[in-house]
Formats: sequence, structure tokens, C-alpha cells
Amino acid sequence: MAGLIVVNRLADLGPGWSDPDSMMRLVEVRDLLAGQGWFDLTQYRLDPPAGVLMHWSRLVDLPIATIILAASPFVGRAGAELFAANLWPVLLVIPFAFALASAAGRFGGDIARLVTLLMIFLSPQVKGVFEPGDLDHHNIQAVLIASMLMGLVRADGPRRWPLAAGAAAAFSLAVGMETLLAVLLAILGLSIAWIIDADRWRRGLVLFTGALMAGTLFAVVATIPPSRWLVPACDALSFAYLTPVFIGGGAVIALAAMVRGHNDGVPGLLMRGGALIAVACILVAIGAVLFPTCLAGPYGGVDPAIRSIWLDRVSEAQGLLATLKGRPELVPPLYIAPFAAFVLGLLALRRMPSVDRPAFAVVLSILGGSVLLGALQLRALVGAQIVASAAVGVIASLAVKATAGQDDARSVARRWAWLFAVPMVWALLVMATGRFTARPDTSAAEEANMTDCRAFFGKVLGARVPGLVVATSNFGSFLLKATPHTVLAAPYHRDAHGILAVDAVFTAADPEAAFQATGATYLATCTGDAELQQMAARAPQGLAARLIEGVRPPGSPKSLRVPQAWSFRRNHLVSISPVRCRCCGCDLRSPIRARCRS
Repeated sequence: MAGLIVVNRLADLGPGWSDPDSMMRLVEVRDLLAGQGWFDLTQYRLDPPAGVLMHWSRLVDLPIATIILAASPFVGRAGAELFAANLWPVLLVIPFAFALASAAGRFGGDIARLVTLLMIFLSPQVKGVFEPGDLDHHNIQAVLIASMLMGLVRADGPRRWPLAAGAAAAFSLAVGMETLLAVLLAILGLSIAWIIDADRWRRGLVLFTGALMAGTLFAVVATIPPSRWLVPACDALSFAYLTPVFIGGGAVIALAAMVRGHNDGVPGLLMRGGALIAVACILVAIGAVLFPTCLAGPYGGVDPAIRSIWLDRVSEAQGLLATLKGRPELVPPLYIAPFAAFVLGLLALRRMPSVDRPAFAVVLSILGGSVLLGALQLRALVGAQIVASAAVGVIASLAVKATAGQDDARSVARRWAWLFAVPMVWALLVMATGRFTARPDTSAAEEANMTDCRAFFGKVLGARVPGLVVATSNFGSFLLKATPHTVLAAPYHRDAHGILAVDAVFTAADPEAAFQATGATYLATCTGDAELQQMAARAPQGLAARLIEGVRPPGSPKSLRVPQAWSFRRNHLVSISPVRCRCCGCDLRSPIRARCRS
């Protein structure tokens, strides 16, 4: 916790706070504290008048709201929000580290626990969800996945472990469908363990499945209004997932009760494996008939119109090929590191005592499946790296014990082979390579530019009469948090109508008509915004392209400033026609531009 605060510093909820999901979470918490209903997740200030029904969960809002309420009498509401934003994500490190280290300690003792704790802070993708200011739900999902793993590896032991694992799996689904893959892979791994050794893993499989069913039902009742219990949704816990959980869970419990499998050899393996495959086929068939769109995953119900213009550009929805093309420097820490952990885990599985192999196979099934599907969607790699942290701890502990007292080159190499699975090692290698090749890093300049734009929008729009703002989705959450205005678009797939309306304003042949059709009051743009630049590339004659070139928007008042001064990337100015300050006439592309901002 101290390291997260010292290295990343305390969060500032001002323009430098760049995570749109955390901003939107704070907006939701404010609405809850202001009296919006527990079951009402509609964001009425987004794409009004109907608003957008968000796919998030009140289970995440509740602890944040509790902290704010408790701290408000001492530091005021604004200070309480800042306190909660810094305390909540860092506080979650404690249960996360405990659960993950406990899972690794099941196989490798204290050495495995220590290496796992180190891996948390040597994995930027894992550590990042616990940084101060991260109010998104990914950190609590990480805690629940680690808790599920802690229970799964001990599911052949006391009853409390599979029950805890099933409950954690259920609540992770209630928080968000990002963990659906990890839960499915956990079920697969536990099923494989039961197929191999039915007597030993039967009770664990039954208890895990029962807890998953009960926890899912409780989460539905506690977070979804009765009017929506039978409404299917692909991107949130709903009837579309409750149905297969209960049908599949009931079938698995029945199979475990009927197919005992006491020393039945290969025929028993085939019988149990075939029965589970039949259950899986039945569930797929039911899904294809009742919820066909959800077979494509949480984004199955997304409006196809926004896929090419927005969803395909969302980083977490991109795969290996898109990452190689757009951000190749991310491939080693995100893909190679967990893959190396999986390969080393397979080698360690061969040397592991036979009594521990089924439990470690559960870990590797989640890790391997997450890495495989991470090639299709980047979001799966967060879960992969969480599980890889525990797997690396086990790998390191087994290697240290096997090579104790041996100092030959082969033993030393085996003892430190786990370093190939450390994401930070690959990240440092990429950084060193980038410096050697003198490859420019524009991310810091782009982020500074966006911070300038958010500060400008907050200052200018915050003092205006509340109205509807047309801005790219990148600024939607910030405007909701920092101003009293409503916005048309924010970076969420359920806001397809707003995203398409904003896209029409910036790319249509008649932007003025498109703007008037929205009924909006304000138009806010930042020419350094990547989303606006993508619109300009798609429509060279559209409003986005003309604004980037410095052309006044149609129908704008004479006093309107085209804010080129704060939109250009620092030290990487775009060469276009001269842009003159309307106050003093100086060229805003020159070094004197900083004085022209005011």
C-alpha cells in the first residue's frame, strides 16, 4: 500500500484524473447519495432525456458511498470524495494479496507466497488496478478472482474452500461480465479434476456449483429490480446468464451424485468426460435458441453501427494482431510474460507431486485459456496475469527447492527461469530498446494535451448555464463529473445513440443540421483528441477535419475561440496554416503560445 502511494502519488480528482470509468463511477455514487434509487442505474445526464441504463453494479457503488458518507462530516463532501478515491483502491490490495499468496502457498509454501507478492508489483497491469484514484470495478473483480482461485486449489479439502470459491465467482459476475471467462475456465478446471479423480473432487465440485448458483440468485435479487428479472442482457448479470447457471449447475450436481467413479479407470474417465461434454452441448443449444446474441459474448448485443467507428478502437476489445499493429511495445509484457508462465507451469506440473497436480491443473487451465482468448480480446489478459502471478510463485518455489545447494549453471538457470514470466522485465527491455532505437514516445505529450483540454473545458463550461454538450466520447465522463451539463456521448457501448449522433455532427456533410438535430447547446472540441482525429481521417471534408485545420464552426458567434493553443501536442506541433491569437495576433504555434492561453 505504501509503495502504491509513494510511486504513484495520491490521486487528484481534477483535470489530471484521466480514467473515464472512474469518473463515471464517481458520478454514479453521487447520484446514489443524492437519492437516486438502488435499482435505478440509469445515467439521466447521458444522452437525455431518456438517459442510458448502465451495465454496472451497485455492489461497487456501496463501499465507495459508505466511505464518502463516513468522511464527509470531517472533511466535507469534496474532501470525502478525494479521500475515498485514494483509500478504496489501495485498501483492496490487502485481500487481493492475501488470497493470491494463499493460493500459491498451497503448493510452494513461504517461497511461493513471497514471489507471488513480488509479482503483484512487478506486473504493471495487475498493480495498475489498485493505484490511488482507480474507482473502476476492475480492482474488486481482481480480489474476487484471487479469492476464487484460493478456494479452488483447496476444493478437495474442507467445505469452506469450495463454498468461498463459488460465492466469489458469483459476485464477480454480478460486478461485471469481464470475469465470465475466468469463471468458465474455473468450472472447466474443476471439472477436469473431477474427471481424473472423482472421489477426491466430487464434494468440491458440488459445493462450488451450489455456491455459484445460490450466489448468482442472491446477486440478481439484490441488484436487479423485479421488473427486469426476466429481461436478458449480454453485458450484465441477467436472465441470459441465470438460466444456464441453474440448468448447468443442476446437471453437474446430478452427475456428481450419480457417477461415483470409485477406481473405475479409463471407462470412468470417458463416462464423466462424455457426460460433461453433453451438458455443455445442451447449454450451448439452449443459449442458441433463447439468447443467440449472447453467444458472441458480452458485446453480442452492441449496435453494429458503432463497431467500426468506436468499439473496434477500444483498446481492451482489441486482439493480438491489432496490438502488434498499433502498440507493438505492449506485446512482450502483456502476451509473452503470461505465456511464459503457462509454459513454465506445464514443466513444473510434471515435477510436482501427483497429489498436487489436479489442483495446479485448475490454475493452469484458467491461465492457458485466458492467454489464448487474450489473443482475441485484450481484456482477458488481466485475469491471465493475476493467475500467472500465483503460478510464477509456485514455479519459483519448486525450482528453488529442487536446486537447493547446487550452483552449477543448469541449476542457476532453472532457479531463475521464472524471471522470463515477469512483465516488468519485458517492459524494461522494451523501454531500453526504444531508447536505443530513438523511437519517440508520444503518450506523455498526448496525455498532457488531454489534461489541458479537460482543464479548459472545466473552466469554460463550468461557468455556463447548464445545457447539452456535443463532445467526443473521450470527454463525456469528465464533463458529467466536473460540470452541471448533460452530454450526448460517453465511452460506453450502451450509449450507441449518443455516439452515433456525435459522430454525425463531426463527419456529416451538413454538420450544422446534425448539430441542430441533437438539440444541443454547446459544441466542445479538442483538436489533439485522438477520437476527433480519427473522425477527421474518415471524413476529410467534415467538421472534425475543418476544426483541426483551424476553420470556424458554421453558425458560431464571432467571439468563439478556436482553441488551437491548448490542443497541439507539446513540442510536437502540427504544421498547418498560421493560427493567430484573437487577442494579440501572435502565432499560437510558436513558443510564445503558453502566454497566449490566458
